[in-house]
Amino acid sequence: MPIRPSLLALALLPSLAAVSIKRGEALYQGKELLRGQIRGHDDVLPAEAVRCANCHSPQTESRLSGKPLPPIDAALLLEPRQRRGGPPSSYNESSFCKLLRTGTDPAYILIAREMPIYTLDDAQCASLWSFLTAKGPST
Repeated sequence: MPIRPSLLALALLPSLAAVSIKRGEALYQGKELLRGQIRGHDDVLPAEAVRCANCHSPQTESRLSGKPLPPIDAALLLEPRQRRGGPPSSYNESSFCKLLRTGTDPAYILIAREMPIYTLDDAQCASLWSFLTAKGPST
């Protein structure tokens, strides 16, 4: 019996998800370069300066508050939380990508200006989302 295309696509889904997660990790660590700039500025920052892991690692502190930045994981993104004085909100893939591209979170609060805004395509953003939401707390 021949394999139908729809069954083949279903069989490939787990491997496609793994590829997306691996790509997301590469983007997060800076092994695949991202393009970013400070909101309101035209200059593109060096790729080494816009790696997610530069700031969102357990040992990194915010220059503004001096406090460690929260690790980015499924709990931080998916659980409703009050952020930066706004109402409780949570992320989905679309709002996460909007945050990265515009600096605006799901509650329409601007993130700190020290975080770059990124020029990234839908596949890159989906891969970052897959990687970060697959992570358990503080991993």
